[in-house]
Amino acid sequence: MSRKWEIILCSGAEHLANQFKKLGYNIHTSRLNYDGKRFFPNSDLYTRLDSLEELEGKQVLVVQSATYSGELDKEKFTTADRFWETLQVLDILKNPIKVFEKAHKEYEYQELKPPKEVVVLYTFLPCALQDKAFKTGEAMSAKLAVELTLMKADKVATIDPHPPEKIPWVKKLVDNGKLELLSAVPTLVEEAAKRFNLDSYDLITPDEGAQERFGIKGFKKRRFDSFTVIISGDSNVKGKKVIIVDDLTKSGSTLIKARNFLMENGAKEVISCVTHVLPTMSEGEKLLRNLVKKLEGKILTTNTVRTKTFEEENPK
Repeated sequence: MSRKWEIILCSGAEHLANQFKKLGYNIHTSRLNYDGKRFFPNSDLYTRLDSLEELEGKQVLVVQSATYSGELDKEKFTTADRFWETLQVLDILKNPIKVFEKAHKEYEYQELKPPKEVVVLYTFLPCALQDKAFKTGEAMSAKLAVELTLMKADKVATIDPHPPEKIPWVKKLVDNGKLELLSAVPTLVEEAAKRFNLDSYDLITPDEGAQERFGIKGFKKRRFDSFTVIISGDSNVKGKKVIIVDDLTKSGSTLIKARNFLMENGAKEVISCVTHVLPTMSEGEKLLRNLVKKLEGKILTTNTVRTKTFEEENPK
């Protein structure tokens, strides 16, 4: 991507500022309200881009991680908050105005030129797990989120989304050039092999969905709720080093069960590579810390979602 692009970092992506700056990009973030916060007392979200004039006629990349806040966030954002913030930013860009305060509660407005192009990068896709209807009457929230985003953006890109490309709505948007699917998995696997000194290894995914997304062999998984799963299937891993690949984890139950299954079947060593690590509303990052402990630290992830567990406590 050309350094001519201007980068807007929404709340879920502000931790990426230094990395973008080191690459030579201009960074823009929202300012705070008159309380010095992003939220008003009634929970309304405040968003203001005071550098809006710098974006006239430019190519703009809006970056957001649309999931629940980790422990390092000063204010707690939900997935809905992150998504609404993204729409606020896009509306500011779509209908840019300069405000002049003439007197107390008297304002004049000047229309500005909108950006030449606006692309949204969701490092974690909003409502990614709700990619299709599993029961009658269920909302396909991931589809809705992308469609609403595209009403005000030229294109959406996302990293290792939970919805596989063969889902009709995903395939249609990809074919039309409106949705771009990126993957951190090749880099994660390469880095894991290097850091854990794996001269040779087998790649395995823990469930059918991951097999579909990554084209890698794996197991069958039966899920009973958000925290309870059973892993089953055949494995020929005796004496081998194995890398488990998955797109996301919340409780860590799938990765822990998969690792235990492999070790019980004779694997010599098991490393987990997961793109997204998600804090939960009920437990925060407690389950992620438990995951690191259960996996004996043999896990590698990305910074698509900011967590204290991996940014400060286990930064390798």
